[in-house]
Amino acid sequence: MSEGKQSAAATTADKVRAILEAAEQSAAELRAEAAEEIDAQLERAQAIAARLSDRADQMERSLQALADSMRDEVSALKADLEELRAVGEGVGEQSAAAGEEKPAEPASERPPQPPTEPRPEPRPLPPTEPPEPTEPEPAAAATNSSPPTGEGHEGPRLIALNMALNGSPRDETARYLAENFELDDPEALLDEVYARIRH
Repeated sequence: MSEGKQSAAATTADKVRAILEAAEQSAAELRAEAAEEIDAQLERAQAIAARLSDRADQMERSLQALADSMRDEVSALKADLEELRAVGEGVGEQSAAAGEEKPAEPASERPPQPPTEPRPEPRPLPPTEPPEPTEPEPAAAATNSSPPTGEGHEGPRLIALNMALNGSPRDETARYLAENFELDDPEALLDEVYARIRH
């Protein structure tokens, strides 16, 4: 082989060697860049995973605290319900005991009649000249023949008040007053008596 050809072959070999070295360097740079990118992606992924883990732990702690609070609230509510049930049972037992001690009065039994107050003796009138005898008017005669009405309305009022306080219904009290007294307005008296016991 001539020297010219050897020189050309050597030059070509040098160029190929340079190209290969450049390719290898580029490949090494690409591998390095890819490795750096991968490392950066891994770091970001790890940071995101750490944040998510911290958030999950925080949510778990919050849920645990909420569950503990709800458990305490439920326990307190159960205790209040038990106390309320015990109070209700105590009230029911007291009411039952009171009902057993107090005998029921028959509805048809009439309350005992209060004793009739004695009438005061009439005061003597001052001496006057005797009037001339006259014929009594019919109205006066009718009035004098009516049965006694008691001392005003105080007697009937006291009797009606006593019957009302003993639980007698208004109709029964009205019937008793009608049978034993002559009253101008028995309904007004009954209204007054039953209005007083309602207050």
